[in-house]
Amino acid sequence: MHLIIGGAFSGKRAFVKRKWHNATWVSAYEGHKMLQWKENNSSKAPLVLEGFEQWIMEDNNDASNLRENCRIYLNELAELEREVIMIMLETGKGIVPISEKERTTRDLLGWIQQDAAALCKDVYYIWHGLAKKMK
Repeated sequence: MHLIIGGAFSGKRAFVKRKWHNATWVSAYEGHKMLQWKENNSSKAPLVLEGFEQWIMEDNNDASNLRENCRIYLNELAELEREVIMIMLETGKGIVPISEKERTTRDLLGWIQQDAAALCKDVYYIWHGLAKKMK
């Protein structure tokens, strides 16, 4: 698995499209659900998942349960016999949100990103369209 992380509009998507041009995409920004990748798992094309913050915002009422569910999904993704690329939005370097719900979303995303980074073979940080391999 590969983790591509960076701020909003930093070039993450363009980096992935250049590196994995024949990939299948499951994107929260296009209305896909997080587990939609399970529906058509017969393809051997690389699988790109993006929009984790959107999926987390849909249901973050039970933070510990959501994180554990994401850990299960990440482990399932790691077992796939295809390349998996996760694009995640870096939210930890900005202003701390005033709203408790927004803080919970930011915290959950950070914890899930740590879980993903631990499982991934490669981690890239994208900034201004430049990729830095972190792992």
